[in-house]
Amino acid sequence: MCGIAGMFTKRRHREELISMGGDMINQLYHRGPDGNGLVIRDSKYGERILLAHTRLSINDLTDLGAQPMSSDDGTHWIVFNGEIYNFIELRKELEALGHSFKSRSDTEVILAAWSQWGVDCFSRFIGMWAMALWDESQNVFLLSRDRLGVKPLYFSRDDGELLFASEPKAMLKHLRRRSTLNFQALSDYFSFRQPLDCETFFDGIESLEPGTCLILRDGRETKFRYWELPIVGNKFDPGESRVNEQIDELLTSSVEMRLIADVPVGAYLSGGLDSSALVALMSKIRQSPLKTYTIGFDELEFNEFRYATEVAKKFSCEHQEVLLKPKDYFSKMEHMIFKKDAPLAVPNEIALHVLSKILKKDVTVVLSGEGADELFGGYGRIFRSALDFQRVREAGGVNNLHKSLKENLSLSYEGIEWGSMAQHFLSQYSYMPVADKDNLFSQEAKEAVGVDPHRQRYFGTLFEKLKGLDAQEQYMWVFQKIHLAGLLARLDSSTMSASVEGRVPFTDHRLVEYVSALPLHYKMRWLNKSAQNTSLKLSGAQISGSYDVTKYSLRKVMENKLPSSILNRKKVGFPVPLTDWFSSDYTKLVEDTLLPSDAKIRRLFNKKALMHLIRGPKFSGSSGLQIWMLINLELWMRAYDIDV
Repeated sequence: MCGIAGMFTKRRHREELISMGGDMINQLYHRGPDGNGLVIRDSKYGERILLAHTRLSINDLTDLGAQPMSSDDGTHWIVFNGEIYNFIELRKELEALGHSFKSRSDTEVILAAWSQWGVDCFSRFIGMWAMALWDESQNVFLLSRDRLGVKPLYFSRDDGELLFASEPKAMLKHLRRRSTLNFQALSDYFSFRQPLDCETFFDGIESLEPGTCLILRDGRETKFRYWELPIVGNKFDPGESRVNEQIDELLTSSVEMRLIADVPVGAYLSGGLDSSALVALMSKIRQSPLKTYTIGFDELEFNEFRYATEVAKKFSCEHQEVLLKPKDYFSKMEHMIFKKDAPLAVPNEIALHVLSKILKKDVTVVLSGEGADELFGGYGRIFRSALDFQRVREAGGVNNLHKSLKENLSLSYEGIEWGSMAQHFLSQYSYMPVADKDNLFSQEAKEAVGVDPHRQRYFGTLFEKLKGLDAQEQYMWVFQKIHLAGLLARLDSSTMSASVEGRVPFTDHRLVEYVSALPLHYKMRWLNKSAQNTSLKLSGAQISGSYDVTKYSLRKVMENKLPSSILNRKKVGFPVPLTDWFSSDYTKLVEDTLLPSDAKIRRLFNKKALMHLIRGPKFSGSSGLQIWMLINLELWMRAYDIDV
């Protein structure tokens, strides 16, 4: 795991690029404290290519694994961040084709695979990656990102130049223009906690889309998509026994591959189904005791220690609990925002960073459970809300429904209009209601955002692609496309800011492709026929968790591996007691951050609405999250001196 950065340019001289590369390395030091390097190559057409790298040694700890790395003849150069888990198998295949290798690193295998198969090599990789590759023999410069976007890769086209980096901070100093706020990203943040459609908070800096290569060939730019999230209309059903067997095999293979490392490996353990499943499989594969880690807060409802301890004891793990105090939480907030180059998406990012700093003393690689909820149907309430939309649409309107169902939908969806599926999804998925956001944003900010502040066109386009799927499957697909991206970004920033590599077995594309092709009932299933009949009169919110089982196949696979108390736990997320803190000991912090006359956010929000949110008589859970997001935005704008 590493940090990468560089530039493709026709106008910068060599000395300037050397200085630039040194600065990029310094900015990305936390991603790779074990070594660094840079190289500058000249093309036959006058372009210069800067490749800079910081190394976190995971596989092949010798200097033979150092980067930038070149092919034997010096015509192919690469900087690479990530892991190709099947590199040993690929190396054997390439050796049979005549290639030879000096190191035990996956980076060298990538170079040979590119030389042998070109862009088709990316379809052969199992892993996570962000890379830049320069092929002098073909005059090709290439950026590539893994299928689901586990590893970040940012770029900017700036006055005829292409800059790229693992984090925007490595690019900012070298852009020819001052960094300004991306207003669409601002709007997205308060609706979805993250910018959508590959945008970032910095105007002019983009994220490369997962499953995509950006290619410059003889100066002409193209994009090549080698993988897309599956949309499978014609499901296949080989029977429950075979499905469970296949999921078990794929998940075990995924975990086994992610244990490949020349450094110690551990696991986050919350005591929920996903992390517990990984610990169970890791413990079965490994011979030595597994190191596991969990973090929580003083408030009993905000820690899961007893569940994590139960799992740790069952598998004889060397388990560590960390209790995070609010003063320590807030003291790390500005640091974490700077490391991420963005306002934080979820409050637990700080907790994960603190935990990563602690576990770094023992391990360098940690496995985490992101992706299971999106793939196996874990967000029951919102996924079942798609069933509500489907029933209303099939009935020709809410007034045509059975009286009991109509009444229950009215309770769950007070004031909602049953328009398009995209509109219904947004009404359930948006973290801040549309009316609240419109009220909070200043007129200047709303004008800057433009005509589609709530992304109805963007989501409408997504749902148009999904018409062949069941409504609930459509929601799951959108969650895999949108929601998972935010979780993976959280994991990367929380771990890499502590020089730790996070690995995510549930994002293995083989598992994703298999589960995506299965019928809905392998993900969400009724408790029994009686429960299904009762649910005909209930809303999705009333159904979820009481009349159905989420993540059905994953629970069945783990049935004989985990305690029933873990198997049957309802999803609780990773809560942080923001409302308690902001309504008591930390009200002054809120006001001192958001209300000064020189606050960066003062032009972005309606002052009256902001004051009401902070000092209003009713302080709810959503208020705590909204205030936390405002603090994040203010601290980010200060850290980077962002202009509006």
